[in-house]
Amino acid sequence: MKPGSWGSIWLVYIYSILCAASISKLVPIEAEIERAFKTTPAGLGVAISIISVSSIFAATIGGGIIDRIGARPAIIGTSVFLVLCNLLEFFSTSMFMLDAARLLEGVEFIGIVVAAPALIMATTSSKRQVQAMALWSTYTPAGVGLGLLLAVPFAGTSAWRWTFIVHGALFALAAAFGWLLPEIPREAAQLASQRKRPRWTDFVEIYREWGPWKLSISNALLISVALGTSTVLPSYFARFHHVSVATSSSIMAAGYLPMIFAGIGAGYLLTRGVRPLSVYVGVALVGIAAGLLLYAPWLPFSAAVVALLVWLPCTGAAVAVLMALLPRVTRDPARGGAAMGLVGQVMAIGNFVTPPIYLMLLPKGNWLDFVALVLACWILSLAFLPAWRRGPAAGALAVEGDAGIPVSR
Repeated sequence: MKPGSWGSIWLVYIYSILCAASISKLVPIEAEIERAFKTTPAGLGVAISIISVSSIFAATIGGGIIDRIGARPAIIGTSVFLVLCNLLEFFSTSMFMLDAARLLEGVEFIGIVVAAPALIMATTSSKRQVQAMALWSTYTPAGVGLGLLLAVPFAGTSAWRWTFIVHGALFALAAAFGWLLPEIPREAAQLASQRKRPRWTDFVEIYREWGPWKLSISNALLISVALGTSTVLPSYFARFHHVSVATSSSIMAAGYLPMIFAGIGAGYLLTRGVRPLSVYVGVALVGIAAGLLLYAPWLPFSAAVVALLVWLPCTGAAVAVLMALLPRVTRDPARGGAAMGLVGQVMAIGNFVTPPIYLMLLPKGNWLDFVALVLACWILSLAFLPAWRRGPAAGALAVEGDAGIPVSR
């Protein structure tokens, strides 16, 4: 596919969606896993979150390596590896074996989730880049929704392990289409080659830049509250509104569709010259209000679903703003992979600690605990937003793009 074309951007997006599905695919089959391996909710929380460990220790380094070997081979190779990981999960006979397989599966957040935006940033510029990054930012909600849908048909049945077969088959199909992924344009590759430094310099310099740190923390807080809610909400609805976990999971999965459109809409607003801070503050205020109502146990189920369908798009729009800012928080565009590696590394830390915390609070049934987390994460995410002194994200973008990198129109 032509570098920077919408076809190539959507293909990169699909790979990222498949990765995010790994996060949530255990949620609908939690009860089956607990019975099969005689584990506890805390142990299950570890199984969900352990997928983030690889990113905690290696995402930034992996991002720098991807800047050198290329995003395309990284995405294809990782897809093949993930087929094997899902097979290992299918044949797991103990919680230890499942945890080990999930730990290996976490490589996807380096090989694909870090490589994907690096490829987008290297093949797009100007307004196309803002729109593409806004779209790509919705991979988490889209993938979490896909993961729920993958497992829902097997929830409550003895065939729960087939969730892993279906997921592995999708990665095999994705790997087969890997040849369609674009190569980085020659001009961009030459520019990146001219900017290359000694191997460890990129990693060290990214850690020294405050902009990527602020964006990484802001993003991690927002993703954490979204992940925590996705982890417990099916069981929370089942407990307080007396609906099945499968029904709640299906409703959540459907709710992720407007979340995707909200992310795309946020990108459109940015390309029209609306300040990132204005968009973020607006969606944060609505998101906080919806998040408070979402957990209110006295609300009827229909009202809780409405709150969910408002809260999810707000989260999607907020993450889109953050990802649209990613190419502009680094002093050197050639370190895009390393910058995304830092974002992934900080996000992985949040993803690792969040499910156990939410699952620990769930048995207590105190809705105010969840409300406190919603408030804290949204407010802190807003405080760390690296856009308090920035103007429009795209309205003021030059049409010409960066020197040496072709503009996508």
